[in-house]
Amino acid sequence: MQRNNLRNISRVEQEQKRQYGWYVRVMRDGITRQKFFSDYAHGGKGGALLRAIAYRDELIERHPKPEHGNLFNRLSTRNTSGHPGVSRTTQSKRGAVYEVWQAGWTLPDGRRVTRKFQFSPDGRSEREARRLAIKAREKGVEEIERMRRELKKRRRRTTKKQRQ
Repeated sequence: MQRNNLRNISRVEQEQKRQYGWYVRVMRDGITRQKFFSDYAHGGKGGALLRAIAYRDELIERHPKPEHGNLFNRLSTRNTSGHPGVSRTTQSKRGAVYEVWQAGWTLPDGRRVTRKFQFSPDGRSEREARRLAIKAREKGVEEIERMRRELKKRRRRTTKKQRQ
């Protein structure tokens, strides 16, 4: 059996407790759902594994992962802007400290992108800097969606070519 097919499933072999079986663990939204499948109760190692895989698949079907991972578009409890990926912070440049609103996101290829908007009493207002950061984040998320669509198209073309 391929290793990838055993995602969220662990083998347990504790001789001292005479405990042998498969342990399924799936976490969604901070809640862990888990169950142990004993070799003895399920007719051996193979039977227990089959039951564990079926249970894992059922859990994943009932509780699918969010489309973009767990934290991509979710608001953290520490977030004070009201928008995921947008925060107020300070930036030091040539010895001076500036207050900024920043927007950040990670592209599908793993590169991290940050856009910062400075504000000050004699320059851009804090409200305007925040608005620009939110707008930059929205454009970044649109860029991510576009990149993912293109990647899916490329994968489909590659799959079609391989079939032919």
